[in-house]
Amino acid sequence: MKFYKFKKEIFSVLVMLSFSIVNAQAIRGFGNVTAYSVNNDFKKGAIVDIGGGAEFEFHPLFKPEVSLSYSLMGLNDQEFYDFDTNTLEKLYGDVYMLNFNVGPKIYFWYSGETFDTAACSYYIIPKLNMSRIVANGNYQFIDYDDPQNNLIQKGHRADWQHSFGLTLGMEFPIFNSDAIALSVTVNKINMGKTLNRLPYNNTDYGTLLAGAGISYYFGIKK
Repeated sequence: MKFYKFKKEIFSVLVMLSFSIVNAQAIRGFGNVTAYSVNNDFKKGAIVDIGGGAEFEFHPLFKPEVSLSYSLMGLNDQEFYDFDTNTLEKLYGDVYMLNFNVGPKIYFWYSGETFDTAACSYYIIPKLNMSRIVANGNYQFIDYDDPQNNLIQKGHRADWQHSFGLTLGMEFPIFNSDAIALSVTVNKINMGKTLNRLPYNNTDYGTLLAGAGISYYFGIKK
């Protein structure tokens, strides 16, 4: 039932995308990098999300976007040493995400005499995110007194997840239709839904919330 519902949503997005391509007055491609701050449950202090997509202009103030991005991050090792039994338990692994995003890009303010010659413009993008989250964990039990009790077990968990996000940005034109944009993004991607189900996991992973990014837009001829 869930898979059927997911296929219906994918179909709806593809129909909307096809409509956008046919009716857009102009199309721009873009590449972007966004860094999300995370706690010390991960090996690094930030998760870097790299992706790209397309912007479809229906009006100078209304330009829907679709994008695809990928991120990979390592998990901090979880270790527990028992001095009474001289044993060590250890869990280590990683998680990656493939994110598909779609949302209307709405310009609500600009700085300059006219919109076309503005020094910079401001926009907001409410987003629907569809994420494939895959977590891999390796559990080790080491008995220093009796190596025959040693155990290695691999864990794998994967989920599709739907969530909503919001991006606020400032766009600076460079030449022709090219531009650079700086943005902040807030979303509700629940990392714990997947990570907390790894075997022998003792960490309560939460939700990926806020990040900052940079994008480069370049014109595409129709």
